[in-house]
Amino acid sequence: MSGTIGNRAMARVAALVCVCGLAASAFGAAAGAPAADNERDVPVAGKRVARFIIEDPTAQTSPASRLNDDRADKAGNIPEPTPGYTMTSRIIVQTSDVEALRAQTAAPAAAGVRNATATPRVISVEPFGTVGGFAVVETASVGDAIELAASLRTSGAYEAVELACGRDPELRGPNEPKLAAGDIWHLRNDVLAIADINADGAWDMGYTGAGVTVGVVEGGFQDSHPDLSGNNDPSASQSVGESSHGTGVAGIAAAVGDNGIGAVGLAYNANLSELNGASFDPAINAAAFAFANHLNDVKNNSWGPSDDGTLHDWSALERQAIEDSVNLGRGGLGTIVCWAAGNGGPGDRVEYDPYASNRHVFAIGAIGDGDFEAWYNELGSSMLVVTHSDGNNRGTYTTSTGSSYTSNFGGTSSASPLGMGAVALALEANPNMSWRDMMHALVETARKNDPTDSNWTTNAAGHDISYAFGFGAIDVGALCAAAETWTAVAAEVSAATGVEDVSAGIPDNNTTGLTRTVTLNDDITIESFELIMNATHPYVGDLHITVTSPAGTDSIVSLPRSDSQDDLIDYVFTSMRSFGESSQGLWSVTVSDRGNLDVGTWDDFEIKVYGTASSSACTFADCDANGVLNVDDIDCYVAAFLGGDLAAADCDSSGVLNVDDIDCFVADFLAGCP
Repeated sequence: MSGTIGNRAMARVAALVCVCGLAASAFGAAAGAPAADNERDVPVAGKRVARFIIEDPTAQTSPASRLNDDRADKAGNIPEPTPGYTMTSRIIVQTSDVEALRAQTAAPAAAGVRNATATPRVISVEPFGTVGGFAVVETASVGDAIELAASLRTSGAYEAVELACGRDPELRGPNEPKLAAGDIWHLRNDVLAIADINADGAWDMGYTGAGVTVGVVEGGFQDSHPDLSGNNDPSASQSVGESSHGTGVAGIAAAVGDNGIGAVGLAYNANLSELNGASFDPAINAAAFAFANHLNDVKNNSWGPSDDGTLHDWSALERQAIEDSVNLGRGGLGTIVCWAAGNGGPGDRVEYDPYASNRHVFAIGAIGDGDFEAWYNELGSSMLVVTHSDGNNRGTYTTSTGSSYTSNFGGTSSASPLGMGAVALALEANPNMSWRDMMHALVETARKNDPTDSNWTTNAAGHDISYAFGFGAIDVGALCAAAETWTAVAAEVSAATGVEDVSAGIPDNNTTGLTRTVTLNDDITIESFELIMNATHPYVGDLHITVTSPAGTDSIVSLPRSDSQDDLIDYVFTSMRSFGESSQGLWSVTVSDRGNLDVGTWDDFEIKVYGTASSSACTFADCDANGVLNVDDIDCYVAAFLGGDLAAADCDSSGVLNVDDIDCFVADFLAGCP
């Protein structure tokens, strides 16, 4: 995750609503004598450096004003300093070793901190109780905190070091009493400030969803609701009824802002459309997916098949309608489709729902107001991101039928439209982003929530990935900042292994099972891949299925469960977990039968990969796949060669490892990466 995202998150755990990250490079003056003792340079969120006037750096808490030299208008006029900030003597440090931090802050050499009084410069160093992996350092003064933080950053021992600073809430966001009161915590969390979508980060940049149309695909919403009617857009809507659930979904995404009543949506100036979906009739659903995609920029689906742990099917019509919407909507940029990932908890998986796991949609899971996994959240290799909903302590506040409101909305039904609202703000920042651009931007800016959760790992492209959280929690401020300067991704390309015949019995009640490998020669930078499976088996709930990429990243797509259906027939399992990796090399699929008595046959499989053409011509030279050639690649290649790893070491593609492969590697290494 980017440093900016981490900086924002940790400063906000102090229950303040502004982030001031302290990068060592910005404090050259602080280490010596600053030009003015009460003026300090502070990098703010978005990697910008701002200068603050601090009224009393010797105090533990001090009012401050932001100098606006970096905010001159086109005529060169510089705004007056912005008051209303508060600086504190608290530092937030991302570390799992609090004792080492205590030792460093206690050592005189740890920081060249002024200590004009007898007051100890460090008062305490304690772990932050509700968010693992963080510590709070209390210092004697604001000035001490600034200088100590600069020194800790310089040490390079910590992923992030933050000064806690804040700005009065009335200076940010829409005029909504419930927001100011803390009831709409998923937008601004007044108890644990890290645990929200960072709405203020986007609102402060001026993004409110204006000019973007978001569609609610289900049984309609109360379009006469006083908090929805102002944004309702009949021209982009189908004729549809009214539902309480749909009314809640609409409010989460785009309830009217600045009207001083009720709820507020994340994209509170967006247009809202009603689309008739969530039907047993695939034709009705397909019609909703296809409707007015020249007008609807984003569509949300907070529905799906039963969350019962069984594999579900969907019609070719629905699948094609979704594919057409993302390929043809918005003039070819694609109508973006958000989908609630499911509420089946540990007994279900996103992959069992063909709607949410389709590679053309954004599967959005749920975390709660404590920033950890909601109890009902499903795991899945096809999970893209998560947003905040109920499931830890509080429900979400939104509109309900009867021109009323509820504080008990939740599930991924609430998480998904919150994600749709984030996409709407990013599209306002950059209307030229395609659906694939948005997917990349969400991956690149997602925040690693609940970093101590055991599901977290890192793929070979360096992305943090989790079966529970996908690539992490949406930070809409970071997303909009990225959108402003986004460079379009290259055209989509794909490759397939072709159908690989297996025709072998799967050992019954055996955890080892069968493993088959297949080589893909195409070098594609992966966005997603599909495993198309065929197996003749009387009880598919016995099957454990894992795909391993050439880089070694596992994607579990099926776990043993109570699913008594028989046979897998061209069933498509989708994974996002190898995002950014190369497709070239040896793929493996492992199928094991973890239950008694039912014996089946693995018939065949195929792997299809989607992404962009690789820009690297040194696949073997860049052995560790980080885009840089150095001694680590030599060590990596030697280990692969000695270990007999054909996928990583067979440079000349002869199928045999010998001195020719070494010569090939050396030539590639010396030629370098383009």
